[in-house]
Amino acid sequence: TGGTNHRGVVNYSSSPTMSNVTATATGGSSENWAVNNESSSSPTMNNVTATASGGNESYGVRNSSSSPTMDNVTATASGGTTNYGVRNIVSSATMNNVTATASGGINSYGVENNESSATIRGSSITGTTTSIRLTNVASAMVANTMLDGSVSGTTFTCVGAHTAAFAALNATCT
Repeated sequence: TGGTNHRGVVNYSSSPTMSNVTATATGGSSENWAVNNESSSSPTMNNVTATASGGNESYGVRNSSSSPTMDNVTATASGGTTNYGVRNIVSSATMNNVTATASGGINSYGVENNESSATIRGSSITGTTTSIRLTNVASAMVANTMLDGSVSGTTFTCVGAHTAAFAALNATCT
């Protein structure tokens, strides 16, 4: 606690298997990242709980130039000025049975893909600003998933997606 930037777990140029891990990052005045996968990392994440809060930016899971496989992951970010449940930056993420939640602050995104692609199956994505945000040539394939919040971007493929109120979403997640 205290200080500027906090990281719970950092995978840098590595591909570990993370099983039954709880990672927390709080109290940094600038950035709090519970799990940070960076620089060609391809971790396999199973039964991971990643929680970040506070500061200017909070990330449950941050993937930068990485290709993680995320199964049974809970990624939560809150209390920062900008919050990301999962943020993919120049990455390709496979997300199965993921609960990604971002709340509070000025902007909160359940999942953001920035120059990234994500395949999301059987998941629950919640963001008070948007559930999924696509920026800078990004895409998302979403199947059998609940989206609590609007989506932003144009390259969506949705099959069996629905809102928190169980209203069916169309092929573009709207």
